[in-house]
Amino acid sequence: MSSPAQDHHQRCTVMGCGRPTMRAVGVGLGTALCKYHVERRARHGSPFAPPIKATDLRPYVKTALAWIQERQKTDPTIGHVLQCLDGLLWGSGGGGPAPRASDIKGRSPKYRAKVAFMRLHAAEVPPARLLAVHLGMAACIEDDREAHRIPEFRIVQTAKALHRLASGTHWRWEMPLPNGNTAPAELHVYPRSSGQVLRFMGEEVEEICRAVTERDRDAIRQRKQEKYGPHPSHMPGWRPTWQRKLLATRGY
Repeated sequence: MSSPAQDHHQRCTVMGCGRPTMRAVGVGLGTALCKYHVERRARHGSPFAPPIKATDLRPYVKTALAWIQERQKTDPTIGHVLQCLDGLLWGSGGGGPAPRASDIKGRSPKYRAKVAFMRLHAAEVPPARLLAVHLGMAACIEDDREAHRIPEFRIVQTAKALHRLASGTHWRWEMPLPNGNTAPAELHVYPRSSGQVLRFMGEEVEEICRAVTERDRDAIRQRKQEKYGPHPSHMPGWRPTWQRKLLATRGY
């Protein structure tokens, strides 16, 4: 499909990219991004920001979980949010088993997001953990000098973190050998963690947790820094990813 040159950028607008936009080469509707950065945005919630590292997120989630556990019986807002998250987990599948990862290929993103919550429920992930991930992620993004501070990035990164808590279908069995013995065998199938599935997951949690996260985010940041120190991006000598890559290509 051709279109006037003035209705789209010829080159990807991400700094340092230079690839033609999807519209420019006629392979999609992206007017400002190349195919690579469109797909990157689908996976991570931002076309350029690196995903939040699990090692960076962990102390924030620990801090948030302790904060929630201290207040869940006395703070009505936290108590209400935990009840809503419990309802989300129970309502996803009515307590039944989650479908296998191999059985949901081709299903709608909304259904696959529902299955992801079913897996969390089957794995007995408590509602407080979901709230801690959302609250910890918001605090971590605010501290991370390289993060993209837009709702989409927070929503997608939260969903990815939740996805890692209980993802995939796993089989283990004993495989017979020619000598009559058996050997353990395993098969692991993981659903794709990208696109609209992550957005449906993240938006569900965002809608429930927003009130607590907006209120307590800065308190979590302060308590985390007191207990675990500053975010790695605030340490002396830190450089953003693009700068490290540039220096590496120049041999520094």
